[in-house]
Amino acid sequence: MAVSMFAISSLRGPLLVAFTRQPPASIAIAACKQYSCVRVPHSASNTRRGISSGFWMSTRQQLLCLGGGLGLGIRAQSAQQRQLGRCMPRLLSRAGMHSAAAATPPHEMIYFRSSTGPSIEATVTDAGVWGGHTLVIFLQAHAEGVEGPLELGESGAAVDGELEGAIQAFIEAEEFDAKEGTAKAMPVFGKGIKRVVLVGLGNKEAADLDWRLAGASAAKLMKPMRGGSVGLACIDGDRIQPLVEGLLLGLHSDHRFRGTKTPDKLKARKGPESVELIGGSLSPGATAADVEKAKAIADGVIFARELVNGAPNIVTPPNLARAAEDLATQLGLTAEILDEAQCEELGMGSFLAVGRASNLPSKLIHLTYSPEGGASRKVGIVGKGLTFDSGGYNLKAGAGSMIEMMKMDMGGSAAALGAAAAIARLRPKDVEVHFIVATCENMISGNPGALRPGDIITAMDGTTIEVNNTDAEGRLTLADALLYCQGKGVTEVVDIATLTGACMVALGQGISGMWSNSDDLAGRLEEASKRAGEKLWRMPLEDSYFEGLKSDFADMKNTGPRFGGAITAALFLQKFVHKETKWAHLDIAGTAWAEKPKGVHPAAGGTGEMVRTLTALVQS
Repeated sequence: MAVSMFAISSLRGPLLVAFTRQPPASIAIAACKQYSCVRVPHSASNTRRGISSGFWMSTRQQLLCLGGGLGLGIRAQSAQQRQLGRCMPRLLSRAGMHSAAAATPPHEMIYFRSSTGPSIEATVTDAGVWGGHTLVIFLQAHAEGVEGPLELGESGAAVDGELEGAIQAFIEAEEFDAKEGTAKAMPVFGKGIKRVVLVGLGNKEAADLDWRLAGASAAKLMKPMRGGSVGLACIDGDRIQPLVEGLLLGLHSDHRFRGTKTPDKLKARKGPESVELIGGSLSPGATAADVEKAKAIADGVIFARELVNGAPNIVTPPNLARAAEDLATQLGLTAEILDEAQCEELGMGSFLAVGRASNLPSKLIHLTYSPEGGASRKVGIVGKGLTFDSGGYNLKAGAGSMIEMMKMDMGGSAAALGAAAAIARLRPKDVEVHFIVATCENMISGNPGALRPGDIITAMDGTTIEVNNTDAEGRLTLADALLYCQGKGVTEVVDIATLTGACMVALGQGISGMWSNSDDLAGRLEEASKRAGEKLWRMPLEDSYFEGLKSDFADMKNTGPRFGGAITAALFLQKFVHKETKWAHLDIAGTAWAEKPKGVHPAAGGTGEMVRTLTALVQS
């Protein structure tokens, strides 16, 4: 097969061009592989454009164009072929760039990592005789109006006795009041331990104490440690799981993208090497089980945080799909990744329209957790996966547009994948879980099919949607993802998304919004969020507001009037939920990102919000 160099000015770089006469498909495909050709797969849309089986079949000579910008070429023999020839570079340069993007080596720095913190185990040693480096004691504040020394509890009193009253003297000198979330460190000299850390629990009832916050508060003072051991003085086992969760989440640091200008000592992981849970009444077996649960959940939250923190040139749709596949391989989930051609065959016109302007291919991620012994309950978790959202032609522009923050627009997919990581390790029985992420970028270009205001697109179930705002793209991807998920036989589905600024206006940055067509599912989510220590508030599905989504030309529009935007977004999604399916929509636009350290979030960045709630829901 003769090969010569050829260039087209409208495309980047030289192209390899092979001339042949009617080659068999196997030879053409082999040539594509040999010369790094972009092979355009057979699909309905390509057939409509006159592209068949990966190369153009003309009656006379044909061109097989190889290289980094063009997938196919033709010699025009008619007016119709000349017209196709003019559009070929646009059609196929996009295919070429898609192929090049897909071939980018995976960034393993965004892959799931288990055991991200120190080793943790229980010991029946009494706190008074423990001999490690740092001992942590938890103290409750006085009730309002009560004065006098704080109660140190059995463990604290034993340690204070060994230290000859030094703890009470320190509390008085520092005026430590044990307010919730506070912590103080007291150095110790001439004894086995080197430091005592006092953590405040506030003056709540025992059942309402926030042990995750207590663990994170202790972690704040452990972070500067470079190795060594820490002992947590525990009275009983009821608090072990949330305490360890908070500790691990508080110890997390994300230095993956620090470069050569950051000293190695600042990039190294800090914190203790080991943590011991101290208490004579602790059951080592039960405590170990609680610790493993806490590790599984904390690792899932950290995975979600780090996906959100990843830059949009690293957490791309292809790389997010690779990370999901790697997660499935590590933890025994089933993975299926659908490419654009497969999604098009399923009729996902709503999802695919959003990503058409990007030079990176869209992907649909489907992970499945299947328990041993089968399942009587099937649950779907659908996460919004916009790895970057420019707004499209309704560009995010000007002060307050937050365009520089739009790497976080895949926070819903991060939560779904984080929950997948936790659930795969916890192995709940009698429940099958499908995790669905439709991932793409929302960009601007002249690519064929790139989304414009005024376009009418068709979802998987045949619903036509008039796009009156390209910056309301997340709901378009979720529409097809919800339909695909229900096709897997789930009886209840929860979608989670950084969907609307309107939800942030309504609930702020500390509470996620919930909309649901099922009081049962909504109630279980509320209970799960309380157990998980995440705040959720149910919002109304006001049917009359759907009037604002009616279109003069299609079945519906993708946005409604200015007011009630979070509600109309939920109403839009509800149109793609079958009547027999229990459904809830979680809007985490305000909670997916922390602007500064707060609570169990030790730094600004992704929070991994709703991983804990979704995991608790599946386990309920």
